Amino acid sequence: MNVGKRTSRRAAGLLELAVGIACVLLVLFIGSFSRVRADLTSEKRYTLTEATQHLVDSLQDVVFVKVYLSGDLPADLQQLSNGMRDLLDEMRVRNPDLLQYEFTDPSASLDEETRNKVYQQLQEDGLQYTSIRTRAKGAQSEVIVWPGAIITYQGKKLSVQLLKSQLRATDAEAANRSLNNLEYEVASAIRKLTTPFRARVAFITGHGELDEFAVKDLTEALSEQYDVTRIRLDGKIDALSSKTDGVTYRINNYEAAIIAKPDSAFSEKDLFILDQFVMNGGRVLWAVDAMDPHLDSLRTHQFSMATPLELGLDNLFFAYGVRFNKNLLLDKLCSPIQVYTRPYGDQPRLETLPFPFQPLVVDSNNHPITANIDPVQLKMVGNIDTIGLDSARSTILLATSRYTRIMRNPVRVSLAVVDMDLGLDRNNSPYQPVSVLTQGVFRSAFAGRMGMADSVLEAIGYRAWSRPTAQVFISDGDAIANTVNRQTGTYYPLGYERMAQAKVYGNREFFVNAMNFLLDDKSLISIRSRAIRLHQLDPHRIEAERTAIQVANVVLPIVIGLLGGAAIYLLRKRRYAHNR
Repeated sequence: MNVGKRTSRRAAGLLELAVGIACVLLVLFIGSFSRVRADLTSEKRYTLTEATQHLVDSLQDVVFVKVYLSGDLPADLQQLSNGMRDLLDEMRVRNPDLLQYEFTDPSASLDEETRNKVYQQLQEDGLQYTSIRTRAKGAQSEVIVWPGAIITYQGKKLSVQLLKSQLRATDAEAANRSLNNLEYEVASAIRKLTTPFRARVAFITGHGELDEFAVKDLTEALSEQYDVTRIRLDGKIDALSSKTDGVTYRINNYEAAIIAKPDSAFSEKDLFILDQFVMNGGRVLWAVDAMDPHLDSLRTHQFSMATPLELGLDNLFFAYGVRFNKNLLLDKLCSPIQVYTRPYGDQPRLETLPFPFQPLVVDSNNHPITANIDPVQLKMVGNIDTIGLDSARSTILLATSRYTRIMRNPVRVSLAVVDMDLGLDRNNSPYQPVSVLTQGVFRSAFAGRMGMADSVLEAIGYRAWSRPTAQVFISDGDAIANTVNRQTGTYYPLGYERMAQAKVYGNREFFVNAMNFLLDDKSLISIRSRAIRLHQLDPHRIEAERTAIQVANVVLPIVIGLLGGAAIYLLRKRRYAHNR
């Protein structure tokens, strides 16, 4: 009887096991034909944005991505490589036929000559290598890696630098920033290769604006996505738009315009041309100073008197919902300058000290334009007031820190502030707006001022109320200017810090994002605004406790398995002993 019961229980157990295995196999079989995926991460790391999904779904031909971040990599770069593979896998799930990729190690060849040829070709293709110093078991070594990819589409190719390294960031922070930007960089490159239409952007000239060399870096960055040119207005009504017979209003020749640090007044004709450009839906990025700090005097005499800069833009700005105030801001959160301080012996001493007239400003509203970018460096900047308009809304993009003081006109600018206790943590006016986005419908700044017959206004295509449009204002013309060495004819990246010998600030990203937003490239903005956090291990603790960690990872699972097996054996023994 007992033998029969034991046999029956054993058969029932085997049947349950067989049914369980069959269910698992059935689920795996069905899963092999299904594309159902679940992203359980808090930041949805493995989920593409809607913009990227649409981009991948709309591919018309094969996109091939060749990634060179492979091989024996440090932990930070290995996570970046894994992130790139995960991203491409997600893209392939959306479109397996037209999205293909390959990972390859440029340093795989044992032959030095072959490796050098590969390196040279990658440099010619636009990729940059990174030299990484690693430390293992007390020994240091240097590894050359190529954290980049080359994307090919219909015979065209584009290089993508995956590692966005900043001098002031640790390796973990640089990898985290690069991981955040992976989807943006890849999607942006694919978009550039696959999009036939390119919006037109015009730098306005003729009022002392920055020359071509001073905005070279931004011009090249924008040229990757748009057709960029320079236009001199000279009072010509057709400079930015044209009038077609039979069409009531003018048609813009450009989708967007940039006004970069003018230093002389705009004529009424030029103001009218810009106003009508806005009225016809044109987007404008204004990087304008309200005060002239007279920097030549500051360099020569260590101080200067900043005075208002009369550009004739006040009425225009008022109509568009902003007011540039005639003041300068001091901010405790600022970038440094090098100045000669108290002599050391008989020699003057050159020191690097924070200069409160050069604020570092950050995202104040969690807006997509300013998400995930470094602080933006400003020089001699004033604040901006927003003016309520019924038909438009304003958004503050950048603001100073809580330790800010407003210096009213006229302002004495002195290098001596680097040695002074300004008390900015006590006597201050915190969070002053320095960049504003306005969106909506605007009334012409010339409405009610024209003094012309209706027939004349109709002939020139005058529009009193704008089409829906948007503008970005920043109260510092220098923010858009890259550093230039006029003697050697070289320029540096926008956001470059001369003392750090590297790009440190987020100026370029801010202006590129602003133009993306103005031109309704919100898909790129939505991708860039994602945030993914790396859970970084402590390298010093890993090195110090290496043996203990290895033992725990190798021995502990075995011990747990043995204890579990022993527990099951004892339970079964007790159970069957009881049944007997």
